[in-house]
Formats: sequence, C-alpha cells, structure tokens
Amino acid sequence: MISRSGLESSGAEGGGYLQPGDWTITSAYRHVYSHVHFSGPTENFSRAQLGTEVQSKTNLADMMVTYQVTPRFSVQATLPVLWASRRQQSQYGTLHTSGIGDISFGGQYWLRNPKSEKATSNNVQFSLGLLVPTGKSRIENNVATSYGAAPTTQYPDYSVQPGGGSWGAILGWQAFQSLGNQTIAFFDGTYVMSQGGQQDFWTSHGGTSNGPPAPTKGLTQFDAIQDQYMMEVGLSHPAPKIPGLGLTLTLRDEGVPAHDLIGNNLGFRRPGFGIALTPGFIYTHGNNMVQFSVGKLLVRDRTKSVAEEVNGVHEGDAAFANYVWMAAWTVKMPKKRPVVDVVPQISLAKPPSTSTIPAAAPAPATVAAAPAREPDSFKPFNNLKTLDGKKKALKDVSGKVTVVNFFYPRCPYCQLELPEMQKLYEKYKDKGLSMVWINILPEEVPLIAGWQFAKNFTVPVLIGGSQAALQKDYQVEATPTTYVLGEKGEVLFYEGGYAPGDEKKVEAKITAALGIATPSSVSTTP
Repeated sequence: MISRSGLESSGAEGGGYLQPGDWTITSAYRHVYSHVHFSGPTENFSRAQLGTEVQSKTNLADMMVTYQVTPRFSVQATLPVLWASRRQQSQYGTLHTSGIGDISFGGQYWLRNPKSEKATSNNVQFSLGLLVPTGKSRIENNVATSYGAAPTTQYPDYSVQPGGGSWGAILGWQAFQSLGNQTIAFFDGTYVMSQGGQQDFWTSHGGTSNGPPAPTKGLTQFDAIQDQYMMEVGLSHPAPKIPGLGLTLTLRDEGVPAHDLIGNNLGFRRPGFGIALTPGFIYTHGNNMVQFSVGKLLVRDRTKSVAEEVNGVHEGDAAFANYVWMAAWTVKMPKKRPVVDVVPQISLAKPPSTSTIPAAAPAPATVAAAPAREPDSFKPFNNLKTLDGKKKALKDVSGKVTVVNFFYPRCPYCQLELPEMQKLYEKYKDKGLSMVWINILPEEVPLIAGWQFAKNFTVPVLIGGSQAALQKDYQVEATPTTYVLGEKGEVLFYEGGYAPGDEKKVEAKITAALGIATPSSVSTTP
C-alpha cells in the first residue's frame, strides 16, 4: 500500500531554473518491498508468526522529458514501466506483472518570474497534468496453485498491476525558500485525481477472481478506482569540500485516501499512508544531475475504507514497506545560444592562452585592452543585496584584507578564476581574509543559486546595481575583475580579466597584507 510516484521531487533543491528552449531527460527508479502488515496504526505481528505475510516487490522506472517553453512555463511527458511480484508465504506460486504504466502529460508554471530578483530566494510552481490509462490493469498469470496441480488462470492483486484502470488529473506543486548560507527549504507534492467508482471486473476480495461475486456483505466485490498522493518537506545544503554534491533530508508522506475527490468511494481498496524520513544526496556535474535517497518508514497506518465504514468493521490490513529506495539521473540539454547571448556586452581584457580554455567554453564577443592605470580608490557600496534580499554595505563584508570579484555566472573566464578564489577564501578566512563576489548582470541573478550549489561555492554573493554603473564606478571593463583591499579600504591590487597564475598574484598580496610568510618568501640562506 503505497502511491506509485517514482520520481524524486524536481524542486529547487536540484539547483537553478531552466531557460527557454532547454530540455531535460530524467530516468528515475524506485524499489519497494512491502511485507509488514498494519491494521490501522498497529502492526499485525500474527501474519509473520502464522506464515501468511503478503510479500510484494515493486520496481517502477519512469522516463520523463521536460521542455521549457518560457521562463515561467514548461511542459513534460512521463512514461512509466513497472515490473513486480506478489505472493503469500503459504501460497505455492508467485504471481508476476510487468509492462508500461499509465502515461501522463502536463504543464508547469512558476508564479514568480524566474528573471526577477526575488525569484532567487523563493518561488512557487503549480502543475496540471492528464493521466492516460495506457497500462494494463487486468494482467493474468497461468500458474499452478499447488505441487503437481494443473496451471490455472490467476489475476495478480491490483496493487502490482501496471495500470490503474482509469483516466485522471495530476495536480502538483513545489515551493522553495532560501534560508541563507546556501540552505534551501522546499515543499512539493502531487495528487492523482482519478475518475472514481469501481472496476468492471470481479475481484477475489469479497467475490472470486474467475466467477461472479460471492453473496458477501461489504461492497467489495469490485476493486475501487482510487486517488493517490505524495508530499514532502525538506532541506538541502551543499556538502563540505565536495564540489557539486548537495545533501538532502526530507519528511515524505504518501498513500491512498479512503475518499476520492470525485466519483463514488465504494469497492475494495486498502486506504492508508506511510511517513518516511528520507536522507539523500544530489550530485551535479556539468549538465548531469544524479539523485539518490532511501526513506525509512516511521509511521504506517491502514485506515478504514468507505465500505468498512458502512459495515462498521475494519475488515483487513495492508502490507507496508520498511524502506523506499529511489534514484534518478537527469541530463540537461541547453538550447544553443549565440555568443552575444552567452557573454552579453562584457569583454575580456586578457584572454588566457588557448591551452587553458575548456573546449566547451564560449569565446568572448570582443576583446578590449585592460585599463593602463590601477584605480587609486575603491568606492564603498552601501545598498547591495544578498540573494535573500538583505542589504549589505562594504563595511559589513570587510576584514583585515578584502577581495572583491565582479562576475556573472555564465562568464567563461569567471569559471576559471572563481574556483581559485574559493580556495584562497577557505585557506585564509580564519586569518583575517574577507571575500565577496558581486554579480554585474541583473538578468543572470536567477542563475546564481543553482550555480553556487553546483560549484559548492561558499563565498558570499551580492547583487549589483546596473551594469553601466558598476562598469563606471569600479572600472569593470572585463570579467572577472578582481580587487584586493587593505583594512582601510585602500586598493592593494587590481586586475581586469583572468590569465592562469593571476591567483598567485592575489595570494601574494593577501599574505603580505596579513603578515603571513609564504614558502616563496622564506629565505633559504644559512
């Protein structure tokens, strides 16, 4: 008894927004072994003692394709494949099912424009989809029920059939909130609203699988067509010292309600829910993202069905799992964009040698000369904002020595220098070094949170004002632009653009200002 959602959440813990024209393909896998029986919230230990446990092993693989139409709107299609087995300990034979499940199509819409500044710290998305009954809901097995007996036709339980037997609507939602320090809280879920009612074939529950319903009271001669749901709330945070790795912890609730949203609620069903504590991880590398989690069921409750409420009894129990195993692999296929879109209006003062440029890195639109003279002073800023909207001044982020980098996430040479700056930050932050990175392109703000997460960057990031103002006030004629400031705000070092080895110059200025001897500065004379 568990809902059939095989996909992990696609919420913000995965990092970043898609851009119009981008595609993603996700392959997800889920494994559940259900054999622990509950009647209400109480475990039925007699099942194991009497050897009557029902043991169901369910494997669900989903292939989902998503296309981003606009910054807010995307469409997707999901193809599920199920293979499962079910047997009772006392039974001779094991029943098997496999096949394509119920295909779904839908659309998703962000309430807040991802290009807005506020969308970097929180947003809400709603989705609506159509469930198509493409999966078989009446697979039969030809098996022997005892040793030496002739095989007979048997119908596996509805819980392991690939299809649910009805059309339905899929309602979905996801929301996230940045808590600062790269921690993200998220809440997401889906509700599958079926057409309700009952199947048109007899069930073995209160009837027989091969003949007409038995004259038993209980309104359970036919299987119910039932709704199902999944929801989870959790946190994600980058793993220390492992770029691209994020850790997640969620509380996941899923199950089958006794009452459908539409249609009648009669027929045989096993309503109930399970709540699992689910630790996991997300690893992002380039355009690939891998997710893995294992949920430990903490609460299991087989609630009363409508038929049981009518009869005033609790006629049955349901088999639950102890653990739920989930994995997913997502491949992003970005739309090919012209160079002027990838590197808008910003030029590189001193491009590195071709041997140091990754093959996939775009070339700059133009190349300009670096300013001939180092700036005499650094204009203190007073009202730049963090990703969660808090105002910061230069004095709030300054230390004995302060490094300021002007960047934007898709700048190809920032991808080369900023990892080196991150290393310097980690090396000297406890010795008096402060560092801040200032984004210069407002349109790139929505990319920052996912970019930080994927790169495991911990240097504080501020959102700059207009590009023109930053270029004028801080001589940002190339990206990245790097300043090293002394304790009083004086300029100790300035560099526009990046070439391999620039980080060594920055480190030399840092150590000199902090009074730290470096290996190269120690005399070897006896």
